[in-house]
Amino acid sequence: MKTATVNISDKELLELCSSGNNSGYSLLYQRYSKAVFNSVFRLVNDREDAEDILQEVFVKAFSEIKSLKNTDSFGGWVKRIAINHSLTFLRKKKVYFLEIEDDKMYDVKDDELEEKLALEFRIEELQNAIAELPPQIRTIVNLFLFEEMPQDEIAKTLDIPAGTVRSYYHRAKKKIFEILTQRSQNERYA
Repeated sequence: MKTATVNISDKELLELCSSGNNSGYSLLYQRYSKAVFNSVFRLVNDREDAEDILQEVFVKAFSEIKSLKNTDSFGGWVKRIAINHSLTFLRKKKVYFLEIEDDKMYDVKDDELEEKLALEFRIEELQNAIAELPPQIRTIVNLFLFEEMPQDEIAKTLDIPAGTVRSYYHRAKKKIFEILTQRSQNERYA
C-alpha cells in the first residue's frame, strides 16, 4: 500500500478529505507528520511538547482544510501552522525576544565562522550544539537554517526588529562555534 500512496497527489488526498473519506486525512498525516514533528522539535526542544504540538497542528489543519486555497501547498501550509503553534508555545513558556543594539555585534567574520563550522563538524554535532542555546536564539537559528525562513520574515513573525534577528543569529554562530570547539578539544584530550 505504501508505494501506491506515493503516487497520490496532495490535491487528490484533499479531495478525499472533502468527500468525507478519512483515508485522505490519514495519508496526509503519514506524509507530513515526520517533517512537521522535526520542525516543531527543533523549536521547542522537548519531545513530549513536540508530540503534543504535532497533534494540535494536524487537528487545526484538518479542521480548517477547506480554507486552504492552493491545494498543491498543503505541506508548506501545515508547516507554517506548526511554526506558529511552536512560537505560541514558546511565548506561553515566557520565552521573549528582546531588541539588541547592532553596535553590540561581535567582530568574528561570518564567512570565516561558517567555513570552520562546515569543515570541522558534522550536522548532528551542530544540531546538538543548537539545542543547548537559549530558546530565543535557538528559535531564530532553527527558523533560519532548517525552515529556510528569511531573516526579515523571522523578524515579522516574532515581532522584533530585523537587526535583532541578525544580532541573535550572529551571537548564535559564535556560541555554536565555541561549543563545538570545546567539544573537539575535550575529545582530543580524553
